[in-house]
Amino acid sequence: MKIKLLTYVAGVTLIFCGLLMLQSCGGKGSDPSPADQMKNILTSGTWNLQNVSVDGIDQSSVYTGLTLRFNDNNFTSTNGRVVWPASGTWQFSDDTGKNLTRGDGLPISIEEATTSKLVLKLTWNQTTLGQGRVNSVKGINVFTFGK
Repeated sequence: MKIKLLTYVAGVTLIFCGLLMLQSCGGKGSDPSPADQMKNILTSGTWNLQNVSVDGIDQSSVYTGLTLRFNDNNFTSTNGRVVWPASGTWQFSDDTGKNLTRGDGLPISIEEATTSKLVLKLTWNQTTLGQGRVNSVKGINVFTFGK
């Protein structure tokens, strides 16, 4: 009788320990990293320009119709002028998911990102003219996109 009771207690203890181990495996280790969470937001669809400011001055008319679309490590744009080429590559430059670098070396910070709003900040070093109008404006560019 004593042996049966000890066997029962040992079995229950093993099951309990196993359940604790399984629970600890499903904890923080299974949560997506900040970079993975940000990648999910970036790649969730087409981002449509709401406004652009350069050094605090509205320049939205320069980028009328700008859209961005991100996938794993590429992006495409429409009406991005020289600041946002029609296509390119990108990657996160750190583990926070708040900074990325385009394939051309341009660093971009992600100031805000939700499922419906994306704010990107970059420093553009040249003003370019084309067809009688400005196609890019030198300075700190803050692009606000929505869906």
